[in-house]
Amino acid sequence: MKDTFLEAARAVPATVKLVYRLVRDERIDERKRAGVVAALAYAALPFDFIPDRFPIIGRVDDLVIGAAALQALFDEAGEELVRENWEASAGSLDALLGIVDTVSGFVPKPLRRLFQLGS
Repeated sequence: MKDTFLEAARAVPATVKLVYRLVRDERIDERKRAGVVAALAYAALPFDFIPDRFPIIGRVDDLVIGAAALQALFDEAGEELVRENWEASAGSLDALLGIVDTVSGFVPKPLRRLFQLGS
């Protein structure tokens, strides 16, 4: 598990580029692209459902919302388009996708419906 997180951490620049490219790609549903932008804006804003001043739990809502938005974006794009836009190793992409899938599994049902993730 530690290796997975290290691999994903090394791929942060590639992840930023991937999300940027997918958000600009018109083959992806506009609502999914807008959802990712909204989730990123939410994470950047100082106002949260759970304030960031609470250790650990204050960051969880940002993480869960971000993961749900990324999962929806990656699902909409499909594996081929995601891999086409990835600039790092295949192992780092697999690590990223695994982490996003795991974290998005903790998304509450109302939020899952918002991002149209499976039930």
